[in-house]
Amino acid sequence: MTKRAISAETAYLFRHALLRDAAYEMQLPSDRAKLHELAFYLIEEAFGGRAPEPPPLDAANPGKFTQHETDAVALELAHHAGLGGTAKGDQASGFGGLRRLYLRRAAEIAVTLPRPLVHRNVSFGRFCRCSVAQ
Repeated sequence: MTKRAISAETAYLFRHALLRDAAYEMQLPSDRAKLHELAFYLIEEAFGGRAPEPPPLDAANPGKFTQHETDAVALELAHHAGLGGTAKGDQASGFGGLRRLYLRRAAEIAVTLPRPLVHRNVSFGRFCRCSVAQ
């Protein structure tokens, strides 16, 4: 009988979404927020650090949007920033501003995508609903 080695990532993979959601909800909200903060910082660091602020939308001469490595994961960063600030409050931790930064960067990238790609992207739809609410 041979033993099959499995990776740690595979070992912790949830086989069912309901089980995953239940395990997530069992965590204390403050612990979840800390984990989202950690995920935010690790992802941001892995993709080249903090992205620069894009030019203001209402500027007389807005300038050109410069791409950054984090643009590939901007929606993911916005998601973690939105959930990570709840430990200390969005304004106190600065995560509200970081969420807006990465939502804006995701929007800048989304307008350059072909239309069919944008319409199929569920996350982009979530972005539209979030940004209007802000």
